[in-house]
Amino acid sequence: MKLGRVATTVGKLRADLIAVPIVAGVPVSRELAELDKESGGKLLREVRRRSSEPGKQGALSIYQTHGEMRADLIVAIGVGRAEAQRLEPEAWRRFAGQAIDAARGARAKSVAISVASAGAGEPALAALGAVVEGALLADYQIEGWKTARGGFRVERCTIAGAPASRGADRVVARAEALADATRFARDLINGPAEQVTPDHLGRISKRLGREHGLTVHVHGPDEMKRLKMGAILAVGRGSRNEPRLIELIHRPRRGSSAGPVALVGKGITFDSGGLSLKPPASMEIQKRDMAGGAAVLGAMQAIAALKPDIEVRGYVAAAENMPGGRAYRPGDVLRSFNGKTIEVLNTDAEGRLVLADALGWAAVGGFGRRVKPRWMVDLATLTGAVTTALGRSIAGVMGTDRELVRRLIEIGRETGEPMWELPLVDEYVSGMDSSIADLKNVGDGTAGTIYGGLFLREFTAGLPWAHLDIAAVAYTDKGRPYVPRGAVGWGVRTLVGLVERAAQEG
Repeated sequence: MKLGRVATTVGKLRADLIAVPIVAGVPVSRELAELDKESGGKLLREVRRRSSEPGKQGALSIYQTHGEMRADLIVAIGVGRAEAQRLEPEAWRRFAGQAIDAARGARAKSVAISVASAGAGEPALAALGAVVEGALLADYQIEGWKTARGGFRVERCTIAGAPASRGADRVVARAEALADATRFARDLINGPAEQVTPDHLGRISKRLGREHGLTVHVHGPDEMKRLKMGAILAVGRGSRNEPRLIELIHRPRRGSSAGPVALVGKGITFDSGGLSLKPPASMEIQKRDMAGGAAVLGAMQAIAALKPDIEVRGYVAAAENMPGGRAYRPGDVLRSFNGKTIEVLNTDAEGRLVLADALGWAAVGGFGRRVKPRWMVDLATLTGAVTTALGRSIAGVMGTDRELVRRLIEIGRETGEPMWELPLVDEYVSGMDSSIADLKNVGDGTAGTIYGGLFLREFTAGLPWAHLDIAAVAYTDKGRPYVPRGAVGWGVRTLVGLVERAAQEG
């Protein structure tokens, strides 16, 4: 989809479909009044006839112009109530997503989306960026696997009433980089596990390095043996697709006093559960178990494009968890990179094992043992328990640094990737006590998400750290505005926002 923007209002544009927002409590916006006048008063009458609350978020009214106006269709979309005369970016993303969905449904090749209601200044720039993100993310389709041609695609999207300035150029470039990176992460997650193997992720990472100027190290089994990463090696032992620990480094063009930020992703490319085999229904979508790793790769792509003045290190612990003659067993004791020993009681609690080695490696500074990170953040489809606790729209977050957790929650609200803090309950640590090792890889059968976080904390070397359990939000069976069915690419935009914030503060 080709994207453009103009400062003129939608009333002066030709397009197959024009989309305008309706803000709750605002009787008539400028662009709606302009289009209503052109329709001879028919448009507003139709909108009001169809809905008693046209400004309610998600409410949609389609007006067929029958050739009497510059557009064939006018779509009025409710965006909810503005707080302090300003809509949140997420409202604009959803608006743009619904506009693209409506255009696709109507087989409209060209669409114009109005942001004139955002006003001027910083709110207008925020709305512009959010609409670009929402439109590009809504345009995403899974491609490459069906023999038949994919679904209908919108060819051109014009954002009308957009500010024209260098600041607007930067906002659009940033939004395009974030959308491209999120779509890249979606492609990785949606790809079949027979193709998206640990080795494939390593090769993709090297390509990112060549194309975007990142330093990349892909540690194979031999090197991980030398580094004594017994946890990730054990998880990958039952598969013919050997594990990889992938490390990508963005170094700023000029020096920064800010310490590095480490981003760590779980990259289980397929999770059968190992010898603690999953039931068939739970195994169908286990190719998505590398969604945390995909988010880190996507974030590193965007970071390389945006070039923040801070060092960023991305780590992906990639392995395939399979049963087999060489598979690790319940009752085995593993020695992790930081020296802690782990008694395995459930081979399906493998994500925390690969992250144990990755976090330990990140904590010492990774390749070259450089400066220890200022912050460490890991993302993982770690527990089904998080869905029970928070449902399918909110990720769980926990951590050792109050300011880091607060910032993640705040940035997640801005990016449309909400999260809720869960406690790291020290009283529960004894539930992981083992009679033969330093700790077990599962708790006492309760509070599964919290036990996952407590386990990971053991490998962070006391550094400021936060853990995002994204098991409930990484994949969706139901499409929603700007998120088609399938992989969400959750976390890419939040990670980039965190890095940018750290770079700005120094």
